[in-house]
Amino acid sequence: MNEPWFYVVWAIGAYLLGSVSIGDVVSRVSGVDIRKVGSGNPGTANVYRQVGKKSAIAVFVLDLAKGAAATVPLYFLDLSVWAGLLGTGAVLAGHFFPLFWGFKGGTGMMVGVGATIGFLPLGAMIAVPFGAAYAMRTKDMARAGVAFFLVTLIAGGLVHQSVFGAVAVVLITLTVGVKSFLQYDHWRQPT
Repeated sequence: MNEPWFYVVWAIGAYLLGSVSIGDVVSRVSGVDIRKVGSGNPGTANVYRQVGKKSAIAVFVLDLAKGAAATVPLYFLDLSVWAGLLGTGAVLAGHFFPLFWGFKGGTGMMVGVGATIGFLPLGAMIAVPFGAAYAMRTKDMARAGVAFFLVTLIAGGLVHQSVFGAVAVVLITLTVGVKSFLQYDHWRQPT
């Protein structure tokens, strides 16, 4: 599976998967154009506030799965670890600039969280309850995401002792953080 054509197909598939805006689809099924209400972000937090809890849970789970799909198959297929970075970059690019939604996407927080599962799985499993508890307590998804990534990095680094996994999580954190900062002012008001 280390043929060059496979990596091209992998990247295109990941981009197209990333281009499926779960928040838009779930919200429209409920009769809401999520981009015209609240923060306009088609992410979990805005869907929760504007559409409801069940819809937000669907967006949370499916965006998480989107990110995981770019990295978790590495454990089941004989793929280079570079395929995980390629898939992560492509799925995030699709989420940030979706082909199906006029290249206007979300911040990719949950997609990035899902992608970390393939690089530092035990670290991500340790971080999920911590990040969720922080989000429920503060209602601030941006800072909860930062907390998740930090705990994943620290716990995953200690458990897995994988320099590559740690570097991948740092790159995901920086990419999602920059996109989030440029798209919305998360640092002054919760999203």
